[in-house]
Amino acid sequence: MAAFKAIIVGLFFAIFIYITHQLVRHADLSIGQALFVVGFVATLFAIVISMPLFFWSRSEARSTPKPWHDPYFSAAHFSMAYMSFLLSFVILRDLVGFILNFTQPEFVGTQLYSAQATGILLVVPFILLLLGTLVVRLGAKVIKLNVQFDKLPSGLNNLRIVHVTDLHLAAGLPVNFVRNLVSKINQLDADIVVFTGDILDDHAIRHLPEFDLLKTVRAKHGCYFVAGNHEYYWNIDEGLAAFRSIGYHVLVNQTETLEINGATLQISGIADPAARQFGKEPADLEKLVSEQKPEAFKIFLAHQPAIADKACDKGFDLQLSGHTHGGQFFPWNFLIVFFQRYPKGLYRIKNMQLYVNQGTGYWGPSLRLGTFCELTEITLKKA
Repeated sequence: MAAFKAIIVGLFFAIFIYITHQLVRHADLSIGQALFVVGFVATLFAIVISMPLFFWSRSEARSTPKPWHDPYFSAAHFSMAYMSFLLSFVILRDLVGFILNFTQPEFVGTQLYSAQATGILLVVPFILLLLGTLVVRLGAKVIKLNVQFDKLPSGLNNLRIVHVTDLHLAAGLPVNFVRNLVSKINQLDADIVVFTGDILDDHAIRHLPEFDLLKTVRAKHGCYFVAGNHEYYWNIDEGLAAFRSIGYHVLVNQTETLEINGATLQISGIADPAARQFGKEPADLEKLVSEQKPEAFKIFLAHQPAIADKACDKGFDLQLSGHTHGGQFFPWNFLIVFFQRYPKGLYRIKNMQLYVNQGTGYWGPSLRLGTFCELTEITLKKA
């Protein structure tokens, strides 16, 4: 663990050196301007790196929240997003400069790396932060999707499932966002509502108003919940108890069987891989397989879509997942494909179909750019 921490800190320091060098070294800045740029970037980097250092050094940090934690984490998250944008544009400028240096060296030296260009690079991330925040303020966008199955029982034809994931209830998510979300869910009048993890990203006791709102979600055949990795970070037992207290069917390596219009539907939910890290019941796919009924249509709820590679030949018909956020904001909405095999959308894997919702809320900074907050209505159709 010590080596991992050292690598992270070293990587952050290397990125800081690279950014400040590229912003200052070639621009015609006065000493005062150069010191301002270096100091500004250094301050943001210090805020960002202080967050993991804080958690690494304080084991009680998660269990004993302080009044200053929320504004501090918010500042760290937005600083992280700003630095991500800034690093991306510095790299893009260097790539363009490298190419143009062969044909237009004078333009590269006098324009591309000028003091004005440095100023633009420092301002553009603020504009993107504002745009990304406005996208979030629009609330969750309803995506309606028909998914066809050859062996769908006729009694389940046109069954509608509303899929919510990665809401991340925390201080940075306004209560009004949850209120509007619940209103949209209830307007859809779903047969089933499923929550596939990372719904809670804080101590449950701090979000009683949000749980009161979630309690009013209506579904003809119930609401079903599986935990994601973030629920385990904030006392998983209290989190699961909170969802049970509002009437949700909490599935931890469990299956529930429903009879709908003469057809059998099984909904299975698996524990997140993070469970093992916290000494909780680990994921048990074989247990879920042992509970399957041959005649049932089988829905598999798993926070992380990567488990589809193991679940695809286990008899499940449809897996619903989240976790990826679709990358959430530029440039990660493009780079996510290098980290997640199934970043977002619908996939067919052997005899199973997988749908990955790109997240109903957001993690960290309250912004999305190149993605949006997604609320999915999935209608089962007979092929």
